[in-house]
Amino acid sequence: MSTDATNRAVTNAPHPAPDGARHPRALAPGNLILTVVLSVFGAVVGVQLLATLGVTPSTSLIGALAAMTLARVPLVAFRGFRSVHAQNLAQTSISSATFGAANSLFLPIGIPFLFGMDDMIVPMLVGVSVAMLVDAWLLYRMYDTPAFPAKNPWPLGLAAAEAIRAGDEGGRRAKVLGLGLVTGLVGAVFSLPMSAFGVALIGGFGAMAAFGVGLLFTQYADPLFGLDLNAMYLPHGMMIGAGLVALVQVGRTILGARRTNAARGGSSAGAPE
Repeated sequence: MSTDATNRAVTNAPHPAPDGARHPRALAPGNLILTVVLSVFGAVVGVQLLATLGVTPSTSLIGALAAMTLARVPLVAFRGFRSVHAQNLAQTSISSATFGAANSLFLPIGIPFLFGMDDMIVPMLVGVSVAMLVDAWLLYRMYDTPAFPAKNPWPLGLAAAEAIRAGDEGGRRAKVLGLGLVTGLVGAVFSLPMSAFGVALIGGFGAMAAFGVGLLFTQYADPLFGLDLNAMYLPHGMMIGAGLVALVQVGRTILGARRTNAARGGSSAGAPE
């Protein structure tokens, strides 16, 4: 999904909307039609790639490029897509649909299917659909809080934001965007992990170092130490443990923020006038 890093980078663009201009509405006919089409496309792509390759792609750039392409059409109906905020809505919709359909809906219903419990597929689908809606509401409410700070370097959001800014400003940024696209295509032709290379450029040192150590240990654990990590389900256990730790951290952050606000409210109420 998209993050506020996109909104932050876009709103810092040197070509803001004129004074008094309204932010484009998500339910405006043009934006609604584009977001629905992009969402359907993103959902199909996400489910297809997850079923065939086991990975969920990031489609936010496709949405941004689609909106920027429509903005270049010399018709009044497409004039609204010149707004960077309309382009941001487009990339957010396709990214949300891709990850939601693949990771939140399609992947969970595969679990009862693998266990031969076909009668549990529909109940699982209903449950994860409700969970996805609740999750979207929680993310909306918790974003730009200590649990999900907006100023953190979210890679996907920053990548989409820079693409939108490049399309809006043109010049050197557009050239850099084009060079990046060409570099990515050339790397893909030679089967190079260009997405991992890009994330490494903007990711934190600690996270990237831990990722590299994990890859090296996974590669050489069996020949050097005789350990089959997949048979031990060690990666799965670490992921479950990391999820539990993240849940505890978020819970502590939310409770700490509430206590701080309550303390501030109490001190304000008790202060002399």
